[in-house]
Amino acid sequence: MFSQKKNKQFKYKSRFSESEKRNDSLSEEAMKSDISSEWEKTRRSVRKNKLSTLPMLLIILALIIGIMYYLDIKLR
Repeated sequence: MFSQKKNKQFKYKSRFSESEKRNDSLSEEAMKSDISSEWEKTRRSVRKNKLSTLPMLLIILALIIGIMYYLDIKLR
């Protein structure tokens, strides 16, 4: 009675050819090693920064506590 609709068909072409996919997989391995080496460098530099700022923050905290104690005694 009613004609049924056909499913849509698409002619899909991959964005890259097979040879480019192979080259990309090789370059991805190189990129992963580059990324991991860069990550290690960044991680080391962050550690150095943390180690140098932690004592500085502790000194500032001690100064603030000392000043608060001094002012507390002076104002009594």
